[in-house]
Amino acid sequence: MHKINQVIFLLASVLAIGTVRADDFNDGVSYYEQGDFSSAAVSFKTAANKGNADAQFNLGLMYLNGEGIQQDYKQAMAWFEQSASKNNVRAQVNLGRMYAKGKGVVSNHGIAASWFKKAADQGYADAQYSLGILYVTGTGVPRDFAKARELFLQAANQNNASGQYQLGLIYLKGKGVNVNLVEAYKWLTLAGDYEDTAVYRKFVEAKMSKEQVNEALALAQDWQPEKAVK
Repeated sequence: MHKINQVIFLLASVLAIGTVRADDFNDGVSYYEQGDFSSAAVSFKTAANKGNADAQFNLGLMYLNGEGIQQDYKQAMAWFEQSASKNNVRAQVNLGRMYAKGKGVVSNHGIAASWFKKAADQGYADAQYSLGILYVTGTGVPRDFAKARELFLQAANQNNASGQYQLGLIYLKGKGVNVNLVEAYKWLTLAGDYEDTAVYRKFVEAKMSKEQVNEALALAQDWQPEKAVK
C-alpha cells in the first residue's frame, strides 16, 4: 500500500473512531502528520493494545514499511490479524497480500484468497479487484473468468481504476464473456491513466467505428459510481 493511501486512512480514521480509546489513536495520527513516526508508533501501539482495530491496522502498516519502528513482517501480520478479526477490511486485504507475496509467512494463495474474500464480501473494492486477479490466473482458486468479471465489475462500479482496467481487458479479450469493444472502450476510458490503459484504448479504438467510439464515450460520460466502502 502506497504511503499516500496510508495517510488518507490515518486521517479518515479520526472521523470514524468513537470516543472510547480515541486519545491515543488521535495522538498517533497527529504525530504521524508531523512526521514523528516513532511517537506515532508508540501511540498506536498503546491504542492497539487496548483493542482499537484501526490502531492495530496502522501499527501493522508501520511494521510492514518500517516507519518509526524496525521493519518486521511477522509483527505486521500479528497486528493485521488482530484488526482483521474485527472485520477491518484494510487489514484483511493486507493479510491477503502478505500471504500472496510470502512476506513474513510462506506464500499461500489459498489463504490469501480467503482473506481477500472476507473483505470483498464487505464490498471493499481493493479486495474485489485482488480476488478477481486470482480468479483470472487460477491462483489459490479455480480459474473462473465469469467470477473474475463479476468481482471486477463490483470494484469498477466503486470507481476503482484497477477494476475498471481489468474489466476493459476482459471485454476486449472475451474472457468469460463475448467480446464487446464498446464496453471495453467505456471501461478503459473510465480507468483514466491507470497503468498502460492509454495503450489499450488506442488499440481498441483502432478496431472500432466512429459510431462505436461515440457510443462508448457517451456511456462513460453518463456512468455514475456507487458509493465506495471506506
